[in-house]
Amino acid sequence: QGLPLAEPFRGHQDWVRSIAMSRDGQTIVSGGDDGTVRLWNLQGLPLAEPFRGHQDWVRSVAMSRDGQTIVSGGKDGTVRLWNLQGLPLAEPFRGHQGEVYCVGISADGQTIVSRDGDGTVQLWDGDWRAWLQVCCDKLRYHPIFTNPQTEEAKAACEVCRKYVWSQEADKTSK
Repeated sequence: QGLPLAEPFRGHQDWVRSIAMSRDGQTIVSGGDDGTVRLWNLQGLPLAEPFRGHQDWVRSVAMSRDGQTIVSGGKDGTVRLWNLQGLPLAEPFRGHQGEVYCVGISADGQTIVSRDGDGTVQLWDGDWRAWLQVCCDKLRYHPIFTNPQTEEAKAACEVCRKYVWSQEADKTSK
C-alpha cells in the first residue's frame, strides 16, 4: 500500500484537471478549473507564479522531454506554450472549434498534438525558438529593449538574451 510522499499541493482555487511530471521526476505541472497552470517541486512548493492566459479551465498539461517547455490546452479552445517562468513562448494556437481536452509534445519538442471535444486531433509546429527568433529580432532595437524600465520588459529582454542573442554570439565566436 502506498504512502504519501508529501502534504497535498495547495494553490489551485478549483479542481485540478491535469498533471504531468518532468522526465527527471523533480518538477510537477498542473492545470485546473481556475484557469491557471502551476509548477511545483516534489514538496508541493510553487516554483513560479501561476501561469495565466487561458480564459477558462485548463483541461490538459504536458511537459517537454527536456523539462523546459510546458504545453497547456483549455476550455477556451487554445493550446499554449510556456517556459518555466510562466512566460508565453508563442501566440496561443487557435484552430479547435471547442475545448482542448488533451495535449502532448514530441520527444524532440518540435511537434505539439492536441485533441478537442469533437475528437479532432491537430498537429502544431512546436519550434517556438524559431518564432522567438522572429519576435526578438523585430524588437532588438526598440526603446523598451535598449533601456527596459518595467519588470515585464526586463523579463522579455532576458528571454531574448537567453534563447536568441546568446545563441547568435555562440555561433559567431566559433
